[in-house]
Amino acid sequence: MTLLVIKTANRRGMLHEITGVIKDYASIEWVFVSIPSETERVIAMRLSDSLPISALDKLKSINGIYDIWASHEAPMELVGFDKEILRSILMHMVQSGGEIHAFLTKLGYEMGLSMASTMLRTKYEIPSNAAMNKVLETAINMLVVMNLVRGIEDIVMNSDKNGYSVSISLLEPFDLDAGLPFTRGYLLGLMKVLLKCDCNLDAVINKTRVNIYIKGK
Repeated sequence: MTLLVIKTANRRGMLHEITGVIKDYASIEWVFVSIPSETERVIAMRLSDSLPISALDKLKSINGIYDIWASHEAPMELVGFDKEILRSILMHMVQSGGEIHAFLTKLGYEMGLSMASTMLRTKYEIPSNAAMNKVLETAINMLVVMNLVRGIEDIVMNSDKNGYSVSISLLEPFDLDAGLPFTRGYLLGLMKVLLKCDCNLDAVINKTRVNIYIKGK
């Protein structure tokens, strides 16, 4: 099994060209296409077999392919959510009190840990420090693939002698009205593995858009 995540330009015929390459090497078990902005797509596929490096090179040569990430572990099944129903259920749970907020934060955190750990075990490349921003971007885009965020508008990662800083702009995370417990936990879980730090996270909410700032040493 292989999980393939491809970031591409949003143009007609792109999916046809991608599947035209893959069909010679594997069967496509499922495919999910999201459009986080007017100019971009995120395409996720689960394949029956691993792709050779030559197949990835063919995919990279397609006009409009921005980034490709692949893992032979295929760490997820495609789970679809009706976002409005999910948001309604979440708000009801939060209003009921109890420990649901802490639970959702922990759930997101553990999922972030798992996703980042899996991405570092891919057989196609072992990311260097220089490539870590690519892995981080793909891991954050998995929120779009899982239908937990409508889109990722911007990801900026910087590092210096004082540590790391990451700026992320998310569009309509599913837990926005509940205070972002799952999303916060997921991002902090990613940082724990990818940046090896217990980071601080601040979020600024502007209607349907959330600007998140993460700092760590």
